[in-house]
Amino acid sequence: MIKMSKISIKKSIFLYNLIIVITLITLVAVIFNIAINIYFKNDIIQQLNKIANRTEETALKKGPDFFPPKEIKNPPPIPPEISNNIKIESNKTNDEIFRFYLMLDRSLREPLSVLNANYILLDLEKKIITPTQDEYFKPSKEVSNKILQELSKVKNIKKVEYLNFNLSGTNYIALIKQVSQKNTFGLGYIVIYSSLKKINQLQIGIYIILFIILIFSALIIIIPSSLSARKITKPFATLNQHIEDIAERNFGKKIEMPVYKELQEFVNSINIMSEKLEIYDKAQKTFLQNASHEFRTPLMSIQSYAEGIKYNVVETNSAVEVILSETKRMTQLVEDLLYLSRLEAIEENYHFQYINLDDLINNCINHLSGIALNNNITINYTTSSNNFLIRGDEEKLLRAFSNVLSNCIRYAESNVTIESKLTLNEKVKVTISDDGPGINEKDLPFIFERFYKGKKGNFGLGLAISKNIIEKHKGTIYANNSNKGAVFTIELPIK
Repeated sequence: MIKMSKISIKKSIFLYNLIIVITLITLVAVIFNIAINIYFKNDIIQQLNKIANRTEETALKKGPDFFPPKEIKNPPPIPPEISNNIKIESNKTNDEIFRFYLMLDRSLREPLSVLNANYILLDLEKKIITPTQDEYFKPSKEVSNKILQELSKVKNIKKVEYLNFNLSGTNYIALIKQVSQKNTFGLGYIVIYSSLKKINQLQIGIYIILFIILIFSALIIIIPSSLSARKITKPFATLNQHIEDIAERNFGKKIEMPVYKELQEFVNSINIMSEKLEIYDKAQKTFLQNASHEFRTPLMSIQSYAEGIKYNVVETNSAVEVILSETKRMTQLVEDLLYLSRLEAIEENYHFQYINLDDLINNCINHLSGIALNNNITINYTTSSNNFLIRGDEEKLLRAFSNVLSNCIRYAESNVTIESKLTLNEKVKVTISDDGPGINEKDLPFIFERFYKGKKGNFGLGLAISKNIIEKHKGTIYANNSNKGAVFTIELPIK
């Protein structure tokens, strides 16, 4: 027994959409995170380079005006008479150096940047140059020590070097640019550094905005998806109710409701199934009524004559003849019913082989010639070819043709005519006609139904058996009336 999932279609659609939304959100978040990190990294490097270039330009251009040449290490003693002038010159020099650092500081501020950039000047021995004692231009001791510590780990400094480090929980990035070959006043390296605090805050803000957008998008997707799932599953509730009615043998109702195009064929199939079940149910009831009637008559005859023999009220020999005749009739009826049931069963085997149609019809005529002779009926057979080959079960086709032929013999006045010829659609057409009174127009639609019989009919099963066999051979059988009597037409595919 197949175990069906208890998850509803509505829930399945909702879960699938939820999984898709979560997957998309995750992918967007991951891809966006990678993209934004790459963007900020490249942008920070570009900004640092831009700031470093400006700072280098300022330092190299104005540096010779403020720093004494390196060759003058021990200047001669200053005469006392000009000591006052020296103080004035010293103050002037300090002012000039202040102006130099102010220019450098201004060069950091001019570029448009989210970096909080600062600088450190190093000599050729990687020591910090502090030509002024003004605290305004002195770098943070912790930062400068950390930069010098990280810088000491780099053995060979290229023209440009980048450092990333963490200090007191804050991430920093630094650019070290070598300028020793570009000046003669002792400036070895320019270090531009900045904390990434503003960058991190900006990233967090972007992530929050992205998260809000994704959540809002997810709600936009999930809510309509849930409503759509409800709308899709609504017809199934109606279909389920209709199928429950069919299970309760209420076949008359039809599903009449607007459905999706994909479900329309399914609904039509259910309506057709319900209609066919209704027809089959009526046929079954009719079958049981007719079968009970067919069995009741011979059983009553057998019972009556048996009681007559018991009480010596009828002649024994005549009673025995009637009992045997009714018994044979019941046996034939049971055999026909069983045969028809086997034909309708899936497991009934058909032994298909190529059969000569001319031989099959001649065998059928020989089989029924005795009955025709007793009824003074002549059977005439004509064919356009003796080489019609059909593929089928010979025993079953013989029975199908015999049932139709015997029916015509029963109603014919003097002649039964059989004719076979080729049709335009590569089929052989066999017509069996009689010169009897024909079939009542009201009976024509029902003569192939089981237990439906005319005035001279036996059980009403013969033509039903023939129809079943012919259709299993992918053929058709139908009846109509001509000017001379009834006409049965059988069409079968040929090789």
